[in-house]
Amino acid sequence: MLDVARSATPRLSAYAFFQRGNTVEAIIPCMKPETAEVDDGRIPRIYQDDTPWLAYFAKYCLRNEPCILSAEFTADWPARELWVREDGSLNLDYLKQQYGSQTGPVMAEDRCDPIEMTVAEFCDYCADPSAAGDASLQYMKDWHFQKSCGISMYHVPAMLSDDWANREKWTDDDENPFRGDYRFVYFGVKGTWTKFHSDVMSSHSWSANVCGHKLWYFVPIGNENIFMEKNGQIAEDIRPYRDLWEKADVRIMIQNPGEIVFVPTNWYHQVHNLELTLSINHNSVNVSNIQLIYEFLCRHLKAVQKEIGHLADLFTEQEMKEQEQFVLGADARMNMPRLRTLLQLVVDDRSQGDEASCYICTKHSNPKDCKKDPICLDRFSNYCKCTTKHCQRCSAFMRSFELSTAISLLETMKEDGF
Repeated sequence: MLDVARSATPRLSAYAFFQRGNTVEAIIPCMKPETAEVDDGRIPRIYQDDTPWLAYFAKYCLRNEPCILSAEFTADWPARELWVREDGSLNLDYLKQQYGSQTGPVMAEDRCDPIEMTVAEFCDYCADPSAAGDASLQYMKDWHFQKSCGISMYHVPAMLSDDWANREKWTDDDENPFRGDYRFVYFGVKGTWTKFHSDVMSSHSWSANVCGHKLWYFVPIGNENIFMEKNGQIAEDIRPYRDLWEKADVRIMIQNPGEIVFVPTNWYHQVHNLELTLSINHNSVNVSNIQLIYEFLCRHLKAVQKEIGHLADLFTEQEMKEQEQFVLGADARMNMPRLRTLLQLVVDDRSQGDEASCYICTKHSNPKDCKKDPICLDRFSNYCKCTTKHCQRCSAFMRSFELSTAISLLETMKEDGF
């Protein structure tokens, strides 16, 4: 646990650089933010070239490693043209005109709970934060832009497009196992930030900067416990514990306009807006992280059982199990019955059609083991040569792998009593 003196946050270079290999491609001034850092280059950037998207999916999604998709992947997004002025600044007038009546939750450091503001009101605040007469900076998070306006302003790169939460037939259905929308716009002024955390439900996430620069701190899985405080909670801000960064293997990254950051399941991260910044974000669940989500729910269920175990005498055994799943769902936003429903939806959908088939690995009986095997990953990477979109061949491959994975996990859940 932490028992160290909190040191002042260091001030380093006010410039961010990004590289292709060992060659510096550009040097970008980052508005001299109060807590400037330098990208250490340890989160790899990928570019639009002749590399198959399945190769990127295998290397980063299946292996659960972070990466940055270069601005080439968003160059044709309408949002990058319409929401941004020629000088690179956010077009607040356009946002007010087009979306001003919409509302979103706005956070501030001196408030425990968010308040609802219209986009027009928040744009006025961003134009002149000092006019608000409030020293605490405000940040519009979780604005469900896509739910009301759709996704015509952007398109999801192939590597990130398989998403059982947001891009399926059941996404807008009342029986959606996720019980909500996991697509957002984040919109904040210079100095606003998101606390040290891992993403909800052990999902993957991705964040595309339409405008502005962000500073990211990434910590590999398990190393977040190095920042455990005396109260048993993981620190909300790792900056004061700089002397622990080397041990925790903290990775520093500057996200430039147009770039997409892929955040894999269970990687803790902390994010700072270096200037007025707007990003499009998705949390996602797919074949690459569904096993990790099940393992997360198993761990969380044990904690729930420990927490409410003293109530066992008040319920029958079956009622107690139902209470445990109710609490698990409220706390983790997913529980075992809803996960089982999701997997069955995947099985039902992927088994339709004359060409439906299961993925068969000659080496592993359970497809989850393929994700850990270099030979299997290499086979995935070279299965199809599509670089930016799904063709019939790679789509069929993904559907077969998803079908086998869902069937296998349903069997595991049954064996485990779920």
